[in-house]
Amino acid sequence: MPGLLARLGARLDTWNGAARMARFRTGWPAKATPAVRFHSTPLVQYRYLEAGSGQTIVFTVDPPMTIEVYAPLLAMFSERFRVVVVELPAMGFTAAASGYGFGFTETNDDLAAFIRAVCGTGCVFAFSCAASLAALDIARRMPELASHLCLIQGVGTEAFAIWKAGRDPKGILARPIIGQLAMRRLAPRRMPQWYGLSVGRKERVADFCECAERSFSHGAMWSLASAYQIYLAPRPELPRPLQPMLSIWGAADGSHPASNAHSLARLYDGVEQVTLDALGHTPELEDPALVFAAITAFLDRT
Repeated sequence: MPGLLARLGARLDTWNGAARMARFRTGWPAKATPAVRFHSTPLVQYRYLEAGSGQTIVFTVDPPMTIEVYAPLLAMFSERFRVVVVELPAMGFTAAASGYGFGFTETNDDLAAFIRAVCGTGCVFAFSCAASLAALDIARRMPELASHLCLIQGVGTEAFAIWKAGRDPKGILARPIIGQLAMRRLAPRRMPQWYGLSVGRKERVADFCECAERSFSHGAMWSLASAYQIYLAPRPELPRPLQPMLSIWGAADGSHPASNAHSLARLYDGVEQVTLDALGHTPELEDPALVFAAITAFLDRT
């Protein structure tokens, strides 16, 4: 359980959650993208997109991205799938109530409730970055929700500790309250540096930055400090789910050390691997067609 200071820090990221939910549901976040939808659990008001028909594939948005940059992916994947793209709790325009504490099981259980209500059972989990831990945990404890795991820039808990240390070398984000306040002040300035480091297709950086700046101007959240301090707190490696698993890795991602590439395949037996050399931390956005080909080939084989 997080300490008192960590809980107080997390409250800074969920303060006035009910008012934020109402503002997101009626303001710019509800109108910026066609067919945007909201779904509420007791703790979180999720913002998501849905398109297509067929087996459901679920993508999680990796902040500071918001669903506004997912139109090309939605168009590509909806040729075969019912696609759901969801922003995570207290990220983007998915607002959380003040009772939400960023806990690992708490967050995963709430995301699972969203999946059960909106996406149904037997989904393909195409979760990215830290959300890959949620995919592993949910698929193991609630196997009916997932048929396959196609994890993008996903690593184990030890590899995430290495990633965290590299992204926060001075330990600012790891300090309760100070980290949350620093993130509020630094997020707009940190965002271009993050994209410059993590995106492989550099011609996409300007578009990603423009979208993030616009989203921040309308109140988008990037509760990275709370996630660092609580959700990504040290824990044992998760047990392997029973579903077939694919690791998709953008090798041009400068935010991860080379040793983190496909670490899931070293942790678990039977993990297939696809390396996309020219792409970075968000290969599904940098080249949706390549990721579509990788995922559909994996599903057809398994």
